[in-house]
Amino acid sequence: MTNSDATDGQLPESAYRHLFDNSANAVVFCNLDGQILFANHAFEHIFGFNGKEIAGLSLEALLRPPDGPPEAIKEWKEATVESVAARRLHANKTLIDVAVSSFPLTADLKLQGVLIIYQSLTEQREAEAKMLSSHKKYQSIFNNAVEGIFLTTPDGRYLDVNPALAHIYGFDCATDLINHFKDIKRQLYVQPERRDQFIHILERDEKVVGFESQVRRKDGEIIWITENARAVFDDNGEISYYEGTVMDITDRKRTETDLEVQRAYFSQLFANSPQAIVIIDTRRNVLDCNQGFEMLFGYRAVDIIGFGMRALIVPEELQTECENLRNAILAGETVQCETSRRHRNGSHIPVSMIGFPVRVGEDINGITYIYQDISERKSFEEQITHQAFHDALTGLPNRTLFGERLERALERSRRRQEIFYAVLMIDLNKFKSVNDTMGHPAGDQLLIEVGRRLSFCVRTVDTVARLGGDEFAIILEEFPTKKELLKVARRMHSFLCEPFSLCGNDITPGASIGIVSNMAEYTTAGDVLRDADIAMYRAKQRGKGMVVFDKRMRQELVESINLESELREVLNNNGLTLHYQPIVAVCDEKLEGFEALVRWEHPLRGMIPPDRFIPLAEETGLIIELGKWVISEACLTLKRWQETLASARNLTMSVNVSIRQFSKPGLVEHVTEVLQHNDLNPACLKIEITESVLRSEERRVGKECRSRWS
Repeated sequence: MTNSDATDGQLPESAYRHLFDNSANAVVFCNLDGQILFANHAFEHIFGFNGKEIAGLSLEALLRPPDGPPEAIKEWKEATVESVAARRLHANKTLIDVAVSSFPLTADLKLQGVLIIYQSLTEQREAEAKMLSSHKKYQSIFNNAVEGIFLTTPDGRYLDVNPALAHIYGFDCATDLINHFKDIKRQLYVQPERRDQFIHILERDEKVVGFESQVRRKDGEIIWITENARAVFDDNGEISYYEGTVMDITDRKRTETDLEVQRAYFSQLFANSPQAIVIIDTRRNVLDCNQGFEMLFGYRAVDIIGFGMRALIVPEELQTECENLRNAILAGETVQCETSRRHRNGSHIPVSMIGFPVRVGEDINGITYIYQDISERKSFEEQITHQAFHDALTGLPNRTLFGERLERALERSRRRQEIFYAVLMIDLNKFKSVNDTMGHPAGDQLLIEVGRRLSFCVRTVDTVARLGGDEFAIILEEFPTKKELLKVARRMHSFLCEPFSLCGNDITPGASIGIVSNMAEYTTAGDVLRDADIAMYRAKQRGKGMVVFDKRMRQELVESINLESELREVLNNNGLTLHYQPIVAVCDEKLEGFEALVRWEHPLRGMIPPDRFIPLAEETGLIIELGKWVISEACLTLKRWQETLASARNLTMSVNVSIRQFSKPGLVEHVTEVLQHNDLNPACLKIEITESVLRSEERRVGKECRSRWS
């Protein structure tokens, strides 16, 4: 080469030098002995040697592999314009792959040396390895992807598919799937027009995302799929094929359908439930409410959504309760209670309320309240409660409620002993006569009127109750003096002694009142009622309007009970005796007969007078057995006298008979039996009856006498 200008059509030497120095390939110039004269920068880079240090060194000694044959480095000997692959030694003693080509250099037709070019194949090999690795990775992804992957032609044939797509469509392998489908539109899609829509979107947008369709598997089963695809164009800008992915979303669709069904159920339940349902967020604002809520509280959903509910329907006195319930629900609890809520018109509605948290995952995002109107139930409960504690006829408190109020009054009387409390027990004297003569409706009306009159006499703090039958009881509370208390009691008795107009007739039944005026001495309500009852019966026995209880009455009652028990025992053991009082004619002082008088000689009490045990026998019914015993014993005694004394044959025996004996059947039969048993002339027995018996049992007495002894 010569350093000449480019006017002769050749490049200047500087240009060749520039090419030598800046070539991307390693270039080295060797003489004919293989000694390195020059090496460019690329040689230094590819082989790792310093260009200045290797000048004059043997190229063969520098680059020949340690185990290579001596002729391995021959590029400086033979010019090879074509590239030859070889392996040469790097400065770090590793081997690198290069492509070798050499060119002889001449000057004046004389060979000056050899220009050797080394092209590094390492980067190329690395690039090829990367490409191969990338292809393997793609192939691995293609074959092992859980999503179906496909390449299809615009006319509806598969070019390639992966195993996952074959599995989704029910084929054993990808080849079977490709061979099976000749027309994707009609063979695959349940609705063939979906393929047309798929192609239309690809042609318009060059891609399709989330395209859902129903397709048929090989076995005919219909499944849901979603497709993502893009159009691939050739060099002419025409669509060459489509590539994309397929996922089986059948389970998701079923879940969505189930959720949709559940959503429909909930939506219809929410909308059509007769119960009032409202959903609020954690800031107390209404998110939604149903028609039941609108009907119950009078607010339209559109008017309250987005606003706080508490100020609208929660009464002021229940604000604290409402806040406590809300806090419990936001803490994760479900609460249920009965409370009251306010209607738009201001009225209060008793409701049963259920509140529970609305959970999204682990978070509570709101509260659902369900209200049910329990006005009717509450009204019914109030009626039941009223019926349980009040008399159905008069509407007054009954025995149960009276007992509860009496217990509370007892507690108050013990705390305030300077104030007088009293209990009055009232019994109508002629109630049975009204029922018997005028009928039960008249008796009921009498009881109602008595309740009204008694209620008129008392204050709101007092209690008037009907305990049953014609028995009433009253609690009088907080009177400053006993005198004032008795004044009220007298006024009651006076009111009850005034005529009652029943069925066009004026009836004056009268009443007996027993009073307990010192309640502080008592511990139980039962004791108070017991003593008031004792006083009332004492008033009835004595014919007095009112009797105030004292402790002697209880003692007398106890004695009377004991006396009754002893009288029963005496009757069973024949412990009574008869005294016979002579009956003498006044005119001639002749003995006419005897009157049998019963006497009781008590071993501890001594002689008990008849006026003590005869009324007791009358009251308890023992008079029947006592009367039979007197008749039997008197007749037996008369028979003995007649048999032993001639003067006694014409004597008579007189026996007193009570009203109770005449009112009960069997008296005549018993007398007849005794006379026959003792073989006595009926004329010898005289039955003495009082005027009261004649007045009350006139017809019965006459009938019995005429039928038996006429």
